[in-house]
Amino acid sequence: MARILVVDDEEDYRALLEHILERAGHEVLAADCGQAGLAAAAESRPALIILDAQMPDLEGYEVCRRLRARGDATPVIFCTVRSAVSRVAEGLRAGGNDYVVKPFAPEDLLARVREALEPGKP
Repeated sequence: MARILVVDDEEDYRALLEHILERAGHEVLAADCGQAGLAAAAESRPALIILDAQMPDLEGYEVCRRLRARGDATPVIFCTVRSAVSRVAEGLRAGGNDYVVKPFAPEDLLARVREALEPGKP
């Protein structure tokens, strides 16, 4: 299937995302902070990045801005506990493609992953 990078500072959510995505047949790479996520994205060139919005070293929104600034157009799905409309809009303005709120249904996450990986999607 696809190589997906999961960037989340919460070990339990990172493990849950890895499990769901691997069971769906994807290759999963993981990073535990924003800086590590930026490095992993540059090195591994994933087909999709699932990015926590709130991390202690570098917020996911800033990670996405930096990816876009360096010309990286990899689709980004933000995955966070924040559900306020203004935060969703901030993620989209930062260059994100979609948004999933924790806790999430695995089926919902996988549907968003499939959509983000569709050929021809920005």
